[in-house]
Amino acid sequence: MSARASRSGGGRRGRSRRIRTGTLVVVAFVVAACCMVALGAQALVAKSSCARNPVLVDVAVSDDIAPAIDVVARSFNRQGHSADGRCVEVEVNQGDPGSVAAQIDGQQGGKGDARIDAWIPDSSLWVDVARNYPLGAKVVQPTGISVAKSPLMLVMPQSVAAKTRLFDLPVGWDMLLPSALGGPAASLGLQVDLPDPSDSAAGFAAIIEMNRLLGQGQQANANFTRFVFKSTTTEPFDDPNALATFAASAAPPADRKVITVASEQAVIAYDQANPRHPLAARYPSGPTSALGTPELDYPYVLTSLSPVELAAGREFGAALRSGYAAGVVRHYGFRSADGRPDAVPASFGLGKQYLQLASPASAMEAEESLQVWQKLRIGSRDLVLQDVSQDMAAPSGAGGTLEREDTQTASLGLSLFPDTTLMGLWEVANHLDGSLSYQKLVPMGPLPGQLGLISRREMLQQDNLGLRPRNSALALHSAILAAYQYMMSTYKANYSNSVIVLTGGDDNARDDISLPALLTQLRKLYNPNKRVEIIIIMFGSNARDYAALSQIANATSGAAYQISNPNEVVSVFFKAVARRMCEAGCTG
Repeated sequence: MSARASRSGGGRRGRSRRIRTGTLVVVAFVVAACCMVALGAQALVAKSSCARNPVLVDVAVSDDIAPAIDVVARSFNRQGHSADGRCVEVEVNQGDPGSVAAQIDGQQGGKGDARIDAWIPDSSLWVDVARNYPLGAKVVQPTGISVAKSPLMLVMPQSVAAKTRLFDLPVGWDMLLPSALGGPAASLGLQVDLPDPSDSAAGFAAIIEMNRLLGQGQQANANFTRFVFKSTTTEPFDDPNALATFAASAAPPADRKVITVASEQAVIAYDQANPRHPLAARYPSGPTSALGTPELDYPYVLTSLSPVELAAGREFGAALRSGYAAGVVRHYGFRSADGRPDAVPASFGLGKQYLQLASPASAMEAEESLQVWQKLRIGSRDLVLQDVSQDMAAPSGAGGTLEREDTQTASLGLSLFPDTTLMGLWEVANHLDGSLSYQKLVPMGPLPGQLGLISRREMLQQDNLGLRPRNSALALHSAILAAYQYMMSTYKANYSNSVIVLTGGDDNARDDISLPALLTQLRKLYNPNKRVEIIIIMFGSNARDYAALSQIANATSGAAYQISNPNEVVSVFFKAVARRMCEAGCTG
C-alpha cells in the first residue's frame, strides 16, 4: 500500500471513532485481506514479468562437463539473481569446443547458429585459438574463472597393458612415437588412436607435447610428420561409451594393441561403469615440466558485447566460483578449480600415481601446433611422373638397374600415402604418344576409388611393376611443364598439390625444351596462392643432373632429393610431406 493511501486511511480512522469495536475488527480484517491480495498480486506480476523478459545467458559448454554445469545453472535460476533490474536466467547448451570456437571467432557458422553469451570449453587452448582471429579477439573476454580441472592420461585396455607391459614403469610422451623415433618396439604392434586435435582438447594437448618432445628444425618436422601418419585419428574418448568402444577394440576379432589419450574424468567415469574391467591409465611425465601431464582447465569466458548480458554473465560466474559448484563438479568426476579430486575407489590406482603437471602452452604454441596438424592432415593431390627412358636400364651401382630402384621406390612410396590421397600416373621418355614426351597411365583420382574391378591404388601398383625402360631418350623438361600446367589448371584448394618426379636425371632428348626455357615458364606459372610444388627424387650420383633438377624444383618452392637406396624414400616422403608446415615454402 502506498504512502498516500496510508495517510488518507489515517484520516478516515479519525472520523470513524463512533464505529463499534466489532465493526472495527471486521473492517481491519477486510483491509488486511485486501492488502495481502494486493501484495500477492504484485509478487505474481513480478514473477510473470521476469518470465516474460529475463536476461537470458546462453552458455555453450563442453559436452563432458555440461551435465555438471546444468545442475549449477538450475540451482542458480531458482535463486532469483538479477542484473540491471531484470532477473537472470541461464541456459546450458552442449557443444564440442572446436566447433564453438570456430563459431565464436567467425571461421564457421552463420545466421542459424544459436546465441553464445558465455562459453565453458574443456581447455584454455580453445580460448587462445578463438582469440587469434579478429572477431574472437573482440568478443572473447576471459574472466579468470576455472570451473574444473582434469589431467590427461595415456590409456590402454587392461589386456594390452598386460601383453605389452609398457605401463610397468613410468611413461612419457615417447610412448606414442614410432619405434624408429624412440617409441615402443615395432614388434609389440602398438597402435595409436589419437583424438582429432581439431575437435578434442586431449588430442590438441597431445600434439603440443609431441612438438615439444621432437623439437624444432627440418628433421624434427619430418619426425612429427611420421608421428602424425602413424596415428589413427579418432573421435574424442571423452565419455564411458566412447572408451567402451576403445576397450572393445582390443578383443577378438580386432585384437588391436592400442593406446590413446583421455581425461582423468573420462577414465573415472568408465571405471565406475565397468568396475570389473577398469582401464589401464597413467599420467605421462618427463625430464622437464614441459613434458609432463597437461590439464584440462574448463575456463569460463564471456562472449557477449551487451552490457546487461555481461553483467548477467558475471552473476553466473560468481555462482561457478562457489563451494556448491566445486562440489558438483567433483561429484561428476572432475577436480575442482583448486585441483582437489573427489574420492575414487582405491582399485583404480590413480591416487598412488605421480602427477607432474605440464607447463601450460602459450597462445602462439597452441595456434602453431593446431595449424601444423591441420596442414599435415589435409589430403594430397599428386601427379607422379616415372622415367622410363633407356637410361633407366643402366646399372645403379647397388647391384641392380636404375629401373629396378625406381620400381622399388615407387612401390614403397605408394604404401605411405593414405587413402585421402588423389593420385595419377604418367610415364615419361621421348615421343611416347606421338610427339608427346609422356603417356597418361592412371587418371587422377582417390586411391581407394574403383577403376574397373580394382582400386586406383592397386592399378598404380600393377602399372608400376609393369613399367620397363623404352628405347628412347628422356624429354623430361617438356613432361614436367605439361604436368605442372595440368596441375595448375585443375588445382584443388583443399589439397596439397604436387608433381612428383622419379627419374635418373639426364634430360638428353635433343628436341626437348631447354632448362632455362623450362625455368622461365615455371616461374611465370607459379602462384603462391595456388601452390603446386614439384618434388623430384633422383636415382644416381650425377651432381650436374641433380643441380639442374634442384633448380626446377626450387622454381616452384619445391624440393629435390638424391637417393641411392629405395629404402631412403621413407625418409624423403616424410621430409616432403613436412614441407606443408611452411607457409611460403621450405628450403632443402
